[in-house]
Amino acid sequence: MTAPNDAFSCEYSFDELTINLCDRWESGLLLYGRAELTSAGDGYDGEFYVSTIRLDGGARLARPNPAAKAGTFEAELFRRIASVIENDKTLPGRHAAELFACEYEQSMETDHDVFHEIRREKALEPVA
Repeated sequence: MTAPNDAFSCEYSFDELTINLCDRWESGLLLYGRAELTSAGDGYDGEFYVSTIRLDGGARLARPNPAAKAGTFEAELFRRIASVIENDKTLPGRHAAELFACEYEQSMETDHDVFHEIRREKALEPVA
């Protein structure tokens, strides 16, 4: 079981992801990769943000530091990909939200069978 203060994350795979470019959804640029979905923290149960992105070609994009106002291509690409995945009004965003909710819920459940198995094994141990 995950403690409430632990940051939970899971991986979301995307393929043929389109991004908003020049005020329209650009289908000429299809992106493939994996995004790390990280819990937004206490008070935001079930909400997530994209913390890292790894494109299938191997490029790793880290979440840009908002204070640095980085204007690099990589920072802008990260922002555009993350905005699609974090938006529950897009199909990839809905899929990511559904995956995150399911994985988060499973991480919060206690496996009672494990505790039962431990008690049973202790009861079966020979007394010395």
